[in-house]
Amino acid sequence: MTTNVNIEDLADKSLYCKDCGNKFIWTAGEQKFFLERGLQNMPKRCKICTAKNREKLREKHPLWWIKCRVCGKKNEVPFEPLTEDTLCEECFIKETAKRDQKLADLGEKFDD
Repeated sequence: MTTNVNIEDLADKSLYCKDCGNKFIWTAGEQKFFLERGLQNMPKRCKICTAKNREKLREKHPLWWIKCRVCGKKNEVPFEPLTEDTLCEECFIKETAKRDQKLADLGEKFDD
């Protein structure tokens, strides 16, 4: 993603949390992180309220621990695994890329 913002010109910004109303600092480093990942919205919550909000969401949508069958790393997933044939996100992306390449080599067309 291209941006008109020069990363060297970033400066810490004071923002107000939408939940508790407290002032918090959005550091230049955090802003750089947002820009590098194409995130366009400024944070609306302080770190404490963000953690509380994330915990509330997890209560509604629990996470389950899995062990990736390819790399063996432990990972959290937002679905209850029914088998042990589960992949971490990184391995899932690699496996789907291999599958897509095999299909392309066969001349098959597929939607992303």
